Parts: sequence; structure tokens; C-alpha cells
Amino acid sequence: MRMQQNKPGDFDFDDWAGLYIENPQEFEARRQTVLMLEIARGSAVRSSTAHDLLSTFETVAKGCSDQERMLVAAAMMMESVQQLSAELQVLKEALKRGDRPVQ
Repeated sequence: MRMQQNKPGDFDFDDWAGLYIENPQEFEARRQTVLMLEIARGSAVRSSTAHDLLSTFETVAKGCSDQERMLVAAAMMMESVQQLSAELQVLKEALKRGDRPVQ
């Protein structure tokens, strides 16, 4: 199966699913390439953070089944949401006090 070339931003699940079934090594190579390209599109700080998160995920999920990898990803997302929630609460309290944002 040959994956068709889509415009940037397009994602064809059926193409990726077919590649995963027919050629897992090629699927993984393309997955890594797409992830690195997306990470590189961000600012230097965001790219560094994204790269670190991806590296952590890959280390923790290494050797896991697909279901276990999904559980690892879900746990990491929940941790990220909790951190964001805490930071938003700090911002909310600062705005209530009339603090000026730190730049």
C-alpha cells in the first residue's frame, strides 16, 4: 500500500492504518518524521518542550502494547491538563488582586 501525498495538515486515517498493518517499520519511520516536522514548526522553547515530552513518552511506552501506549499518553495528557489548570488558577487569583502580568 502506498500512502497518498496529502496537503500539509491533511490526515488520512485509512492510509495510516493500512501502512501500520502492512509495514509497521515504515509506519514508525513516517510517524517519527511527521512528529519531528510538527515539533520543528513551533518556537524554540515550545519545540524543546515538545521534544522532551515526546522523548519521555517514548521512553515510558517502549515495549508496551498499543493499549498500554494509549494509557501512557492519556496519563501524560491528564498531568498536562492538571498543570494547566493550576497555572490558570494562579492567573485568575492574580487578576482578582489586580496584579500586572509578568513579562
